[in-house]
Amino acid sequence: MTRRIFSYGAGVIFVASGAACWSLAGALVRLTQGIDAWQIVFYRSLTLLICLGVWLSLRFQGRLWAAFREAGLNAVIAGVAIGTAGLVFIIAMFYTTVAGAVFMSGMAPFFSAILGLWILRERIPPVTWAAMCVALAGMAVIFYGNAGGGAFIGSVLALYSAFCFSCYAVLLRWGQKTEMSVALIWNAVYLILFAGLVILLPTGLRETYGLQDFAIGWWNFALTFIMGAVQLTLGLILFTIGSRSVPAAQLALIALVEPALSPLWAWLASGELPPIWTFLGGAVIVAAIAIQALFATRDRRHAKRQADRPRSGEPAFDHS
Repeated sequence: MTRRIFSYGAGVIFVASGAACWSLAGALVRLTQGIDAWQIVFYRSLTLLICLGVWLSLRFQGRLWAAFREAGLNAVIAGVAIGTAGLVFIIAMFYTTVAGAVFMSGMAPFFSAILGLWILRERIPPVTWAAMCVALAGMAVIFYGNAGGGAFIGSVLALYSAFCFSCYAVLLRWGQKTEMSVALIWNAVYLILFAGLVILLPTGLRETYGLQDFAIGWWNFALTFIMGAVQLTLGLILFTIGSRSVPAAQLALIALVEPALSPLWAWLASGELPPIWTFLGGAVIVAAIAIQALFATRDRRHAKRQADRPRSGEPAFDHS
């Protein structure tokens, strides 16, 4: 099954666009009325499953099962990894501040760099290390501006969420020769089952439970549908496509577009104006990502010109 792999620059645009879609979550959540995180996770994951099922069925038609088989266990683990990252991040919010959890997510590029170097043997250029440090500084600015701190348990959970996301990024790179979009199906199934059980059964994670809690109203259903179709489905598809040509460490770095843009959308949607430090930190993160992408694109073009240049002693053109 042949798959198109885009250039590095196109990959960066795909990944950044996917992260921009993810950043809409906070604004959309602010517009919901009277529902909790588990109901949101359930219905947006159900929408994700339906949208992905239609998209993959139209794309592969009779070859869909072959795509699942080729992606194999790697896609299953990747789907569970990204699903766990989202779930653990939500739980972390109950134990620490939003700023504290967001700051910990800034560790994802470092986890991805270490895992990518160890598992994929992907060399990390100095400019990428520098960009990751600058981006982490931007996260620290957001943390400072929101009077961070928070409990130890919440910080550990948020750190674990960042690690799970890094595993997802590395697994996408590991399976880049297969159709890793099917991992998103496993992600949706996993989240539907998990959130559905939390809503239905007395788990202690919600104050109420039972079938009646699946009724969320048409307004909330419309918002969760948009979350599932745009924020999740489109975002994950774009990120997965871009992962084919972007190293794992840079995937997690570019994904920091999400926390950088989230406060902006929340402000525009609900008038929730965060401290100026949040926008300053977001600007630092975006600048770090842009500089790293520009340097990496320049280096790749230089390497391509060097590779295309005829070797010493060889004729520039073949006149035979």
